[in-house]
Amino acid sequence: MADPARDAQADTSIKETFVSLLISFVMALVFRSYVVEAFIIPTGSMAPTLLGAHMRFESPQTGNSWAVNPWYPMQSDMPSAIQGDGEFWPPSATDPLTTSQINPMRPGGRPPGVAGYVTPPQPKPLLAGDRILVQKYLYNIFPPERWDVVVFKNPELATQNFIKRLVGLPGEQIWIADGDLFTRPAVRGPLGTPEPTGPWKIARKPPHVQESVWRTVFSSELTPIFPVRDGRRWFSPPWRGEGWVIEDQRDYRFAGSEPTTLTWDVDAWPINDWVPYNEIPSRFRSSAGIQPFPLCDVRMRVGVRPDTDGMTVRATIAAHEHEFQLVWAAGNATLRMRPIAPASGAGAPWTDLATAPLASPATGRVTNIAFAHFDQTLELTVERKVVLRATYDWGPSERLLYATGKAGDEYVETSPAGNALRYPDTYRNSRPSISWDFAGSPVTVYRAGLDKDLYYEAAQFHTSMNGMPAFGTHPANLVTLGPDQYFMLGDNSPASKDGRLWEVVDPFVAEQIDATVGVVPRKLILGKAFFVYFPAPAGSVGPIPVPDFGRMRLIR
Repeated sequence: MADPARDAQADTSIKETFVSLLISFVMALVFRSYVVEAFIIPTGSMAPTLLGAHMRFESPQTGNSWAVNPWYPMQSDMPSAIQGDGEFWPPSATDPLTTSQINPMRPGGRPPGVAGYVTPPQPKPLLAGDRILVQKYLYNIFPPERWDVVVFKNPELATQNFIKRLVGLPGEQIWIADGDLFTRPAVRGPLGTPEPTGPWKIARKPPHVQESVWRTVFSSELTPIFPVRDGRRWFSPPWRGEGWVIEDQRDYRFAGSEPTTLTWDVDAWPINDWVPYNEIPSRFRSSAGIQPFPLCDVRMRVGVRPDTDGMTVRATIAAHEHEFQLVWAAGNATLRMRPIAPASGAGAPWTDLATAPLASPATGRVTNIAFAHFDQTLELTVERKVVLRATYDWGPSERLLYATGKAGDEYVETSPAGNALRYPDTYRNSRPSISWDFAGSPVTVYRAGLDKDLYYEAAQFHTSMNGMPAFGTHPANLVTLGPDQYFMLGDNSPASKDGRLWEVVDPFVAEQIDATVGVVPRKLILGKAFFVYFPAPAGSVGPIPVPDFGRMRLIR
């Protein structure tokens, strides 16, 4: 016999369950639409800050692991799921910290004695990109800020999501000069011509962003285990010093107390904007015409352990016809600079930019020191704490004068189609020399390393714009941002199609929002990327990917 009370209770439970599910669905939909949404990074335009689809290599000599962009089959826009399977040779890559080549036995590879170490040739699985969370509500409360990593609709194809770093704000004019970003206030005049309302200033990255974008060139604790193979030395460290015990060591020793110098070998280890992620098969390298740009925004670092009191430390970076120097002696630290003659290297008197009392490195203990030159800033860090900072101000025209030998305004007089600024050889004065000087004590140096900063490349349009220089990279084609317009660049500048190189505007965007080429209207910005919640997999167990949880992080 039916129980009316029980049937009514069942109906009520079903109704409550349905209402709960409906509320949960609506809340999830609202949360996704207005608060936080997940995205996956498809390509490497932000590498290595954020990884797109890639292969992963690991050095058996150093333990270092790094990502490399995928290879694409001929006449295909989709990379192979198994890299090196089918028409390709087994994948190869250049170890960024030893310059050795992995899988050197493939056609065109280096002979084994030169390559340094050999890994068994094997296909590699294609790994997915980082999965990130994006704050969608934030920009409804606060305006977008420079250096934010943002997700937005591609102005060229509005159905496609892009992720880049926001570098230009409304009401600014943008000039990318020698890899750095310069801005000045500007408005559009009655005829659309830009009218500057203030001087050029370099756009300096805030500390948390700057720390996140340093890229290691070399560090001595990653010296290969076996730098000699088959009786032939395949690896020599970039640091050189007469009287130093360096070869095959991870810590360097100088036993004398007389002045001594540890110098970076810029000929064997050039400092440029090469990104390991952009490795391509050597059979394509020559046709691609890829050449890196020299750069001098670097951070040199060591851990020093003096044997006696009173050691003097000096660090020098010479570039742009100037010397930039840290002097730490007699209980004081000073940051200073001076011009030097291009041919002779003779210098004018020093200009002290900042000084502060600082006790000398303690005897018998390791003190970690870093001296950095970036964004026209000098910085001394001791034990990961900034203790001294100074800036100098050049405009972009002056910066190009010291980097190339010609002021920026002089490039307007040349044919933009010639565009010498897009050639790395033009920046001959951006090749730095780097050295540490020690005096007053025998010393042991640990973790002798060098890091490099982001570098935004000059480029040129190839398929349109009549061969004009890329937006913002030449004084004849600067970017002027109107109200609600933003300028975006990728951290992986050599392989990023960003605001520099956009050529068209999606018809819908042009008609309904903004027809300006090269900019991102405010209405296309979806939100700020803030967290990598599921990093690119470190590998897999059968078909199940294993995320690299150690790379879960806030996005800077």
